[in-house]
Amino acid sequence: MATTSLKLPEELKTRIQSLASHHGFSSHAFMVSALERAVEQAEARRSFIEAAGASLEDVRNGGPVYAAEDVHQWVKARVAAHTTGEKVPEPTPIRGRGSKPAAKKVGRG
Repeated sequence: MATTSLKLPEELKTRIQSLASHHGFSSHAFMVSALERAVEQAEARRSFIEAAGASLEDVRNGGPVYAAEDVHQWVKARVAAHTTGEKVPEPTPIRGRGSKPAAKKVGRG
């Protein structure tokens, strides 16, 4: 295990000691746990942002786009079907791969 020296403001050190003691941890264990959570949150945020960027790129390259109402109904149906195991068909995209061709408008002559 690597050793790192960390300089803390006195007030923060006192707060850490108080909280750690209250929860039955050493200050060291409390700080390691807090750092682990912070790293996990930062990694999750980075992963979320990368996935969002990839989704945006997919849409820009013709990927499917769904109407919000359709997605909301689909999610509700999935939740309702969770206990029954019923298959819920995915909504049809309004644009992009898998979408239905737009209906042709019939004009008057």
